[in-house]
Amino acid sequence: MCHSGFILDALKVEYANVAINHFSAHCRCLVFIPLVRMFANITKTLNLHAREYLINSLLIAFFVSLIGVKIAFMAAYMSVRMRSKMSNFLHLSAITSTAIPGIVLGLSYVLTFKGSFLYGTIAILIMVNIVHFISSPYLMMYNSLSKLNENLESIGHTLEIPRRRMIRDVFVPGCKDTIIEMFLYFFVNTMMTISAVSFLATTANKPVALMINQFEAQMQLECAVIVSLAILLCNLIMKAVLNFVKRKTA
Repeated sequence: MCHSGFILDALKVEYANVAINHFSAHCRCLVFIPLVRMFANITKTLNLHAREYLINSLLIAFFVSLIGVKIAFMAAYMSVRMRSKMSNFLHLSAITSTAIPGIVLGLSYVLTFKGSFLYGTIAILIMVNIVHFISSPYLMMYNSLSKLNENLESIGHTLEIPRRRMIRDVFVPGCKDTIIEMFLYFFVNTMMTISAVSFLATTANKPVALMINQFEAQMQLECAVIVSLAILLCNLIMKAVLNFVKRKTA
């Protein structure tokens, strides 16, 4: 009787070990198989030239942000701090792009620049994105400059300080946080935009965001997800970097 009980206990232990091993293998499969599929989808997406187009998008977004911030800053400075007959016209011109849809803007650039040396290059995509997104950064800087003391230029003139030096040493440091937000706005929107560049992009200068529609049309939804996550990751990294810079320069 004791011998039978011992055998029964041994069988229970053996069954428990088999069940545990089976459960562990099942859990490993649940983790391992999705990872394998994810890396396979990433490799597939990269093999479809997503890497090259992502580099295009990063280059376009960086130069749009760099040049766009300078243009928006100078336009806002001339509108707010250099009052003249042209100030209202400049202000109206800077905010007009808000009312122009991206598709209309892209088509107008096609009709204007087709056949020129700019057509089919990254430069034309930089131009159209600056025009497309300049309104909001311009208004951000416009409001920031409006809050500064109105007599700063008069003081600088009295002390014989050149205007360029006043801009460099007074206005830029005073609007540093706004400039960082402007850079981030240009970068994020340029990485995501589709409408303004869809008619101007070629296989040589194509931004990666256009691949989302392409993959959806081909029912390659997993590739569209990978591209979307890549754009999101780039934007989050840029935001983290700019937040770090903002804290360091505070």
